[in-house]
Amino acid sequence: MDQAAVLYRHNQQPRKGLALAGLIFFVKAVLLIPHLIIVGVLGNLAMAVGYVGFWIVGFTGQLPPALQGLISMWVRWLSRSYGWLAGITDDYPPFETDPAGYPFDARTPVNENPSKGWAVAGILLFPKALALIPHMILLWFVMVAAVIATWFGYLAVVFTGRLPLGIQDFVAGTVQWYVRVMSWFLGLVDEYPPFGVKIQPAG
Repeated sequence: MDQAAVLYRHNQQPRKGLALAGLIFFVKAVLLIPHLIIVGVLGNLAMAVGYVGFWIVGFTGQLPPALQGLISMWVRWLSRSYGWLAGITDDYPPFETDPAGYPFDARTPVNENPSKGWAVAGILLFPKALALIPHMILLWFVMVAAVIATWFGYLAVVFTGRLPLGIQDFVAGTVQWYVRVMSWFLGLVDEYPPFGVKIQPAG
């Protein structure tokens, strides 16, 4: 089964004004508050829906498309929001569930044959959470590094007008790692997520 993936295009002409707002993180975060609220609400719904989904899979062997769609909506909205916050795109995220052509988005697979074993592990919560401990420990350090890299990326844009491609790839890879972990935890994927920030941009 495919893993969830982040799809993005390099920001070839970043705007210095947005980068300057990014240097003072709270300024850009304030601009993103409407999306952060939506991401928070959708995240809580996704957790609840994911847990209900484990019970449904445990009894029926199927995860309803509507539940998968809601979890996917949260994952994609989160990805678009943080892609903009990190400066990988300067296009403000649209308030749409499925925007066409947005430069930073996520793709989540459809779990057509979910594992009852992992569903039971999800119902019990502890086994699935325990299995993710290595990811969460490593991701904590990687996310801190991504925040620092993002800040230096803003600095580079302000002084040079360019956002280093390595920083864009690293931050996008970090988002993808998180997306894959959460997609697995909530049942969109049964194959254990890979470690690492390796990613291939569209351009």
